[in-house]
Amino acid sequence: MKKTVFMLCMIGIVLVLSLSVPVSAANPPSISSIHPAYGYNGASVKGVVITGTGFNLTSSLGKVRLRMSGETNITATITASSTTSLTCTFPLSGAQAGAWDVVVVNRDFKEDVLSDGFTIKNAITLTSISPSSAQTNNDAVTVTVVGTGLSDIDSMYLYNRDYDNITADITSHTSTKVIGTFDLGNTDIDHYAICVEDSFGTIKCGLDFEILTDQAGSIEVASSPSSAKVYLDSTYVGITPHTEGNVTLGSHEILISKSGYENWSERVTVKNGITTRVNANLDATQTSVATSQPTVTPTTSVMKTSTIKVPTPWPTTTTPASPLEAPVVLGAIALGYVVLFKKY
Repeated sequence: MKKTVFMLCMIGIVLVLSLSVPVSAANPPSISSIHPAYGYNGASVKGVVITGTGFNLTSSLGKVRLRMSGETNITATITASSTTSLTCTFPLSGAQAGAWDVVVVNRDFKEDVLSDGFTIKNAITLTSISPSSAQTNNDAVTVTVVGTGLSDIDSMYLYNRDYDNITADITSHTSTKVIGTFDLGNTDIDHYAICVEDSFGTIKCGLDFEILTDQAGSIEVASSPSSAKVYLDSTYVGITPHTEGNVTLGSHEILISKSGYENWSERVTVKNGITTRVNANLDATQTSVATSQPTVTPTTSVMKTSTIKVPTPWPTTTTPASPLEAPVVLGAIALGYVVLFKKY
């Protein structure tokens, strides 16, 4: 009797479990596609949709993850699910760039793998642009943009919401550099943002590029002595005499430098179609004057009162001679002669 009751209980449990599991769960999941099939390792990627059949999982039961040999699995957060579609968010910050397998695991642990189904790319960054400005009506301006994650860039353009985009002809690119040529013919004078777009449709904008007026003047620089270095706004441009053409309008600083002479500088204003002339007379440095023009000593001497103090001599112990000493000595000598005379 007890055995019969036990068997009936087991059969009941099996029936309950079988009724609670959808019929589709008997089939393993099958992945047909994933979109978008890429993401950048700078942040999370949201709204990734996996389509297929036989999906039987929820936000708490079952798993969707990315897998790469040698790397830690990346587990997605499931935000919506059905038997044919899964919507996920993948946390990609700091993940290794490359191709990853997509793995869907049902709540009954049956799974399917889409090999190399998702690509993680290095995040796009823009760090510098050269040159950062150019004149309008120039039909061949080559610009170099430096950054990261640029290996799949297939479009580069200048953006300003008030005008049409100005697209470059890309001549070369690597993972860290994109070089393109812009046609600035008949373009508007203003500031623009440089933008790049990769083959996946990801757009990254940043850095400032300025289109300047094509009106310009020139500066003619001479110096005495000549063969001095000329700097225009801190940039070396040549040796005097020198003429710098196609200078943008406005105020500019001219600096002239020559060894043995003081630096000379002046701020000049350039006007459209006009040549501004600069003439610099360089002053020799003090060292140069002393070498080339030695001081000549005057032939006429000038007496000067000495300021040197003569030290006071030490006093002597010799007693000054008395005025009576000389006659006494002479008398003694005469007396000696008299005594000798009487003796002989």
